[in-house]
Amino acid sequence: MTPRERFRAALELEPVDRVPLFYQHLGAAKWLLQSTGLRIHDGLQDPEVFAKLSLAAHEMYGFDNVMAGWGDLLMAAKAHGTQWKFPERDFYPRPEKYVDMSDIDKVQPVDPLEDPTWSVSVRAARIMKEKVGDEVAVLGCIESPNMIASEVVGMETLLMGCLTDPDAVSKLLDTVTQSSIRYGEVVNDIGVDGVFIESSTAGGEMIDPSMFQQFDGQYLVRFIDSCRANGLNTLLHNCSEKPLWREHLETRPTAIHLQLSSVSLPDAAAAVKGKTCFIAGIEHRDLLLNRTPDDVRAAVKSTLDAWGQDPGLILGPGCELPYKVPVENIKAFKESVERYGKRQ
Repeated sequence: MTPRERFRAALELEPVDRVPLFYQHLGAAKWLLQSTGLRIHDGLQDPEVFAKLSLAAHEMYGFDNVMAGWGDLLMAAKAHGTQWKFPERDFYPRPEKYVDMSDIDKVQPVDPLEDPTWSVSVRAARIMKEKVGDEVAVLGCIESPNMIASEVVGMETLLMGCLTDPDAVSKLLDTVTQSSIRYGEVVNDIGVDGVFIESSTAGGEMIDPSMFQQFDGQYLVRFIDSCRANGLNTLLHNCSEKPLWREHLETRPTAIHLQLSSVSLPDAAAAVKGKTCFIAGIEHRDLLLNRTPDDVRAAVKSTLDAWGQDPGLILGPGCELPYKVPVENIKAFKESVERYGKRQ
């Protein structure tokens, strides 16, 4: 099977020749920047550079997909009014100024193609699709409406607003949901194989299930329903320490991506098998970053053995590979999936 065939089959709960390997954002970016001589700063302004960096990840690491989405999750927020700045060294931008809650009425829905920053990743997706889309799965990338809203006004401000000015928060969420739906339409027209949705604000560290339903879930459902109506796969990601993953499953994504250090694999497997593709996130902050290749191989084998031979499994890191993750560990990750993830 080609990487694209393998990845799409797993999403559709169909048999594969081996378990696919998932790549997120611009993981292990240090080695990509060194090998290409390109800069993140330039990639966030030029779709050609953005695409070259993303495609370099596939050439260097050989996972089964590429992702047209990185930038520290601020592109959509910037399109809605957040101001950002770049650090002194070349790296992801950081928020410089959020939109004040008193200015929420001024925030309007955005067409990604018409925004000078957000359109960069969209146009890069088209380039990537044209260059490798017949062979490799190409994914779009967006944050959940709640996460975009938290980056527009600031996380603490949004959480306080849920208690003190819920109508304003709801208005902001409705606005960014409209923009998100338009994003899904745009990347679907390009022909991407799915859209990755970062939704890690749905964690028990910050909210409870009732708050999730009021200020997160209902807007996420609107976006996922729109994607489903257009035939677009959705890969829902949650790397919080206490993910509300059962509530996330109720939004009916194509796949759910969780870090295994935060969930019980047997519990998750029992809930998703035969219903939803599961992207199992191998621990990345210590295991992949600091441990040995043998440790990585053992974790991969243990995960695959625990899942069994059922379809609907993809392996990836628990979140974006750390900037300086050793290449030896990435290689061990890939080789062990290829060895132990073979299917009859």
